[in-house]
Amino acid sequence: MRETMLLEFMNMFHSILSFTMDGTYKWILEAIGIVLLVLIINFFAKRGLEKLHLYFERTNQIWKDSFVQSFYRPLSAYIWFYAFFQLIDLISHRVFEGTIFSNLPKVLSIGLVSAIAWFLMRWKKAIIFNMHLQSLKHDQPIDSGKIDVINKMWTIIILFLTALSVLEITGQNINTLIAFGGVGGLAIAFASQEMIANFFGGLMVYVTQPFTVGDWINLPERKVEGNVEEIGWYMTRVRTFEKRPIYIPNSMFSKVVVMNPARMSHRKFDETIGIRYSDMPVARHIISDITTMLIDHFHVDRRLGPTVNLEGFGSYAVNIHISAYLLDIDHRSYIQAKQEILFSIYNILNKHGAEIALPTSLQLYKEV
Repeated sequence: MRETMLLEFMNMFHSILSFTMDGTYKWILEAIGIVLLVLIINFFAKRGLEKLHLYFERTNQIWKDSFVQSFYRPLSAYIWFYAFFQLIDLISHRVFEGTIFSNLPKVLSIGLVSAIAWFLMRWKKAIIFNMHLQSLKHDQPIDSGKIDVINKMWTIIILFLTALSVLEITGQNINTLIAFGGVGGLAIAFASQEMIANFFGGLMVYVTQPFTVGDWINLPERKVEGNVEEIGWYMTRVRTFEKRPIYIPNSMFSKVVVMNPARMSHRKFDETIGIRYSDMPVARHIISDITTMLIDHFHVDRRLGPTVNLEGFGSYAVNIHISAYLLDIDHRSYIQAKQEILFSIYNILNKHGAEIALPTSLQLYKEV
């Protein structure tokens, strides 16, 4: 019984094979073969790249690992792209006895260029991510602004080379396009002067780096102050201390003064206190103690020498001027250090029995 069933199955398979191989439907096997070949290539490519990824990850070779991780999707997409158009071409020849795509080699070449461009964009993205990661770990400290410049410049280069390659494949005369672009570009330039100015303004910000993302900047002429959140090619976004976003065209930075307090080396403590005229006998001791306190204070840079001196005689107080440079640049740290110094000054005044002078007024009442 089993032998009979096996014989019938073999005869049926032989009939199907003879039917397909005997002329008309032979292309079906060819199509199935193409699909199977694509699946096999994808399978082995994925397995091989996964093993390389695990090896590079285990040996901490992040740059080679970024190459491997960026490679599979563009490769797989192009293989399917190539197989799809080969199948379409096969079906059009065998079924319709003609061809749908007269320029199939050009189509496949454009697909290859697109896959390479996609791979390069993915690889660039992985490299930029690793650069940010290394910068955060301080293993390879790189300024975030420079990383952003590298990212944008490589994007432009990849897109430009891809466009040139596609033009070359399609047989376009690049010289003619450049000549036409020169005439058209002149007209466009007049219509988009502001946009071009902003583009080059952004480029100069990236090159000269008067500020980077995260810096606290101040534009006194425009009354703009806040933290830089994003530096784009056209405009820069600044978040004010009231948490309001301000969008500044990049061309403005070449026309106004930009202050960057984020890059200051110190913050200046500058205060004037007034003591009573009755405290004048202990003024020298107060000045001496405040000077000693500032020199010994860990928030104060003693190399720049704090200054405490009798500034003058006011209408109701003896004024003492106090100046010092603090090492705390961050705003919160600065106000905390300033608070500690003010408390210390108050304690010194109490120690000598002195008080802060307050304006007084004398009122005389005439008896009637």
